[in-house]
Amino acid sequence: MTGNTIPERQNSREMMRLLRARSEIYRRAVIMQKAQLCCTVVVPVICAIVGLLAPATRPAVAALSLALVLLDIGLIDRSLKKGLKTAALVCEAFDCALLEMPWNRFATGKPVDPEVVANADRRWPKGEAKLENWYPVIVGKAPIHVARVVCQRTNLWYDAKLREDYGRYLFLGAFLVVAALVVAGLAVKLDFADFVATILAPATPIVGWAIREAFRQRDAAEAQRTTKSEADALWELIVLGDCPTDECTRRSREFQNSIFQRRVGNPLIFPMIYDRLRDDMEQDMNLAAEVLLRQIGID
Repeated sequence: MTGNTIPERQNSREMMRLLRARSEIYRRAVIMQKAQLCCTVVVPVICAIVGLLAPATRPAVAALSLALVLLDIGLIDRSLKKGLKTAALVCEAFDCALLEMPWNRFATGKPVDPEVVANADRRWPKGEAKLENWYPVIVGKAPIHVARVVCQRTNLWYDAKLREDYGRYLFLGAFLVVAALVVAGLAVKLDFADFVATILAPATPIVGWAIREAFRQRDAAEAQRTTKSEADALWELIVLGDCPTDECTRRSREFQNSIFQRRVGNPLIFPMIYDRLRDDMEQDMNLAAEVLLRQIGID
């Protein structure tokens, strides 16, 4: 089988420029997410505690809480969604160029302006070490229509697995917070009314956010697994030799449409968790790509 140039081109100057821009735009989106979390969860909890302990501050606390809600609705949430859409467009540009797919304006709209990419690329502070070899290098041994499917399947598995693990961390965090609060309440011998008023009520928004976010991550992972199952079915056809090049290319474009929509709508993952999970997942991803290609006689 004739190979392709994905391994070399994914580390080229132009591809790395897109990856740096994508990473910077996501970094800004994470900042917006942290600001949103502070405005909608952390600060209201602090305000509730202050209002409980100092009744005279309640009017000011109420005004601050209202202002933060308006700030989130009018600015932070819109900026966050815009950032996710822009990052998804940059990812789409990377995938289309690297995997040799046509741009689908019906599914994605127009490409992001080059000035936006240049600005984000210039501001990315962390270099290229973690951006190199974005897709498994071994896919270079396969024809482009086969390598494309392997890369897309890898993308879907990686994202689903990452979100599943992140959701578990969130559930665990919520459980530990509740357990710590119960222990604290017992330690200071609060009666039930005081425990609810001084500990449970202020902590509820934080625990509620963690549980809600965990379910959102789980739902996103489930959606990715559904698309991955379609990629697995296509791979079975490739193994059997029943997927002509044109059909594989058409199906890959359909998968890419789904991947783009998920990138736009999926919740973010905090970098500290991503960095913790990344190395092991990349090893699994590369080994899986080798296994898949051996199924069609490529070592």
